[in-house]
Amino acid sequence: MAKKEELLMEGPKRLNRELALMLEDKANLQFRNLEVEPDNIFKWYGLLMPNYPPYDKGAYKIQIDFPKDYPFKPPRIHVNTRIYHLNVNERGQLCVPILEIEHWLPTTRIDQVLQVLLATINDPQPENAWRVEMAGEFRNDPKKFYKMAEAWVTKYSEHRPTEEELAKFIKRRKKKMAKN
Repeated sequence: MAKKEELLMEGPKRLNRELALMLEDKANLQFRNLEVEPDNIFKWYGLLMPNYPPYDKGAYKIQIDFPKDYPFKPPRIHVNTRIYHLNVNERGQLCVPILEIEHWLPTTRIDQVLQVLLATINDPQPENAWRVEMAGEFRNDPKKFYKMAEAWVTKYSEHRPTEEELAKFIKRRKKKMAKN
């Protein structure tokens, strides 16, 4: 007898499957503290933890908003922590081609999107810059760019949690999800 697939939350099976995969993923050390807005599987929150300087000294809150017709339209991702980065504008919007409607494929999963996002944060892409003047600085005076980026990391980034803090977060999330 086949076991019926159990949903984590009310909502589309595709989002539930992707959420389950993300919650089980122990290998993704650069995207942590995944939470879903209570009673709204279409809104996720997490913490980006890039692993290349200067961004590796901090953490960055992100918000993922899935459209009702996901996966046929891409999610919207906002970086809610200020970051000096040429691919992120002052409102936290990203310039990452995979999220543009003309490049989006319905077979793309959110973990793949997050891998592209992290690769972009770790290695800025001047050809996809939101901030053209910053892209020029990155190309023409990388020392100045990285010095300013490092200053912003120190001033604005979130606390980068320790493994112990991350483990406590996971325990709290499991309790919270068990109640729902």
